[in-house]
Amino acid sequence: MKKFTLYLLIFALLALGLWALNIFLKPVSHAKVLMSSNGEVETLIEENKSFRDLNKNGKLDIYEDSRQPVSARVEDLLSQMTIEEKVGQMFHPPVLIKPDILFRSFLDAMNGGITEDEFIASKHISHFNFYGEAAPIEIAERLNALQKVAEETRLGIPVTFSTDPLHEVPRGGGIAAFSLDGISKWPSQLGFAATRDPKLIFEFGQIASAEYRAMGFRTGLHPMSDLATEPRWARNFGTFGSNADLSSEMTVAYVKGFQGNEIDENSVHTMVKHFPGGGPQEGGLDPHLKSGENQVYPGNNFDYHLKPFQAAIDSGMKVVMPYYGIPVGQTDEDVAMAFNKYILTDLLREKMNFEGVICTDWGVIEGRHWGVDNLSIIDRYEKSINAGVDQYGGENKPEYVVELVKNGKVTESRIDESVRRILKNKFELGLFEQPFVEVSNVQKLVNKKEYIELGLEAQRKSIVLLSNKNNTLPLKKNIKIFVDGMDELEVSKFADIVNDHREADYVLLFLNTVFNGNQPSGIDRVLDNMLSTMFPNMDLNYNQEISAKIEKYSSDSKLIVISDLNRPAILNEANEKSLGLIGTFGVQDRVILETVFGDNNPTGKLPFEMPSSMEEVLDQNPDVPDDTANPIFSFGHGLSYQTE
Repeated sequence: MKKFTLYLLIFALLALGLWALNIFLKPVSHAKVLMSSNGEVETLIEENKSFRDLNKNGKLDIYEDSRQPVSARVEDLLSQMTIEEKVGQMFHPPVLIKPDILFRSFLDAMNGGITEDEFIASKHISHFNFYGEAAPIEIAERLNALQKVAEETRLGIPVTFSTDPLHEVPRGGGIAAFSLDGISKWPSQLGFAATRDPKLIFEFGQIASAEYRAMGFRTGLHPMSDLATEPRWARNFGTFGSNADLSSEMTVAYVKGFQGNEIDENSVHTMVKHFPGGGPQEGGLDPHLKSGENQVYPGNNFDYHLKPFQAAIDSGMKVVMPYYGIPVGQTDEDVAMAFNKYILTDLLREKMNFEGVICTDWGVIEGRHWGVDNLSIIDRYEKSINAGVDQYGGENKPEYVVELVKNGKVTESRIDESVRRILKNKFELGLFEQPFVEVSNVQKLVNKKEYIELGLEAQRKSIVLLSNKNNTLPLKKNIKIFVDGMDELEVSKFADIVNDHREADYVLLFLNTVFNGNQPSGIDRVLDNMLSTMFPNMDLNYNQEISAKIEKYSSDSKLIVISDLNRPAILNEANEKSLGLIGTFGVQDRVILETVFGDNNPTGKLPFEMPSSMEEVLDQNPDVPDDTANPIFSFGHGLSYQTE
């Protein structure tokens, strides 16, 4: 898996918080308790149907009986659970499979030396999100092994495994989106929005769901239904663009593709994020860092950002993730979403009628606790539970919540509310009947030829032709090409490569997503400062080195520019000095070249506008879509080749 450094730094940050705030105050037990002494799960036969005796008592309990209504099964299991077993369901830490060695060391430090096996057996945790660089079959083997540990616990509650997006191309996507070798490759979410094809997104959801299930994943920590209304925001890359109606349509297709019309053993839950929409970031700064803790609404456009989430709720969304930010001036207290009762209870639960699980973004208790920084760890748990949180992403210390219950600060009935929702999701997915995957079938079920081909077609449909002076594009094949930023082997399949741009018929210049300097951390902590290097500063202009290349190539030859637009860029110079300008959203070089040389006629449309200057970016409202004064390319712009 690529682009792993972000999560290395995020969990490093959490590790530092653990060392500083928790290890010395509340030591963690290192006991190697891996399984119940009750032994193996046996099969019970009743009416010629087999059932798993998960609590090993030799009889068929209601929660073990798939013929019973889900509500009855939930209540039966809940009645048998201790408070420790209940609270364990509320935690969702990571599981690493073949990770970066440095990342492993940081995670071990954060976990106090406790393994995932021990989290299941001794802390009763039954949700984990995956990080690593493993092959699909290796993932399936490890997740099966952890399901075996869960099966051998007192009640045999199966594990739900989740993952961030895995289907990006190696240089596609951005922060919190990955490229896992061995599965099909698709454009970024912005690329899907550029296709304007909800049927294609639905088909992607079906395929990605099948590949996830083959490996053992039953929850996707996606899609992002935030709106890209602030051009500077680094996480525009993972959205469906700036328009609420388009995002709503795409979100519904995405959710339906992954989950199906009904939740069952063929479903993968979508954890739609980041409620109530993370786009309106003050100055475009991201709230992974304290410098970006504020979401602001100078255009009085808060409700506009709710539309895709309401569409997802109406379409059967089962899990939602609030963002890190503080919705400044929108509620009765300026605290982050995970601690904000108005956001989670009054708005999401009561007004928007969401009945599923609210799972925080990763590390809100010990890492990104904006607006409640002065509260102790245990007080942050109390405030967030009272606000409406059901589950904690990235956290692994249920003992704090158990202590709150035992001290009478949180009632057990309040814990039961969250655990009911969580268990309901597990039962509906069929995990109590079959938590394991067939390892021998993994290679047959992922990266199928038809999956690969449809992924390539989606990439083709996502490409946006921004300008084409004198109908220069498409280029003829077998001409002389100088290439900068693309795979020369791929280019050589279409043209003859020369080593001097002055000898070329055309120069192909690929520009990565604009990234100038770093976002300030906003807090002088070593690991926050490290994390800040993963987020770009607010300048959407290309740097002097790139400008010099554009000037040189356009002066000495004929220039074609391909710009990856997983974040908007100021394209004036590139547009002025090139004969053709193409926008991409995380696609393979092969697909770009098919477009440049005419095998693919581009049809994509911009999912947000391209501003013409930073001055106009500074004057726009971060909560209002596409409101710069004179965009060089407007939302929805996109050309095609002329055909006779």
